[in-house]
Amino acid sequence: MKNLTERQKQAIATKLRITQISTDLFKRKGFENVKIQEICDAAKISTGAFYHHFKSKNEIINTGYEQIDLLLRERFESKTFNSNIDKIIYLVSEGSVLLQDLGWIFVGDVYKNLLSTDGKYTFKSDRFVTLEIKSAIELAIENDELQSSISSNTLTETILRISRGFIFDWCLHQGNYDLKTDILSDLNLILANYKK
Repeated sequence: MKNLTERQKQAIATKLRITQISTDLFKRKGFENVKIQEICDAAKISTGAFYHHFKSKNEIINTGYEQIDLLLRERFESKTFNSNIDKIIYLVSEGSVLLQDLGWIFVGDVYKNLLSTDGKYTFKSDRFVTLEIKSAIELAIENDELQSSISSNTLTETILRISRGFIFDWCLHQGNYDLKTDILSDLNLILANYKK
């Protein structure tokens, strides 16, 4: 991989800064209430610079969602685990902590955006969370931590679908319960059915 030029590094830094400032505004005010000019003013950039990096506000939400995965990956790769099941539990629980930190308003806006966007990031089969959960399930089956009566694809999709459902429910309840606790309760019920 070739080294980035200073101009490329500056462009990446600017895009990240716009994403972070926008995410903060969305968390505080809600996606619909934030205007592009407000983002530009807060980021100290022109609207032309904004549109150089993003086609729309919706694209910022997608970028923000990808940033969640990057943070999760960084935390995941710095840990060691006693079992593959512990990896699965960590990925789901730490992901829910990151979402809870963003707040139900912002996460709700992400979900609204997903309903109206083609190429939904959350369903990407090469997404870090999806790949790691599937890998951990495959290893858990190989190492006799989980039964082989269910395929790794089916169990991965079940875990992701239940997680998305919990996140949606948490947004509907305006974040008034602990997302991590409730997701983990159901995740442990699912995994208990397939433990050896």
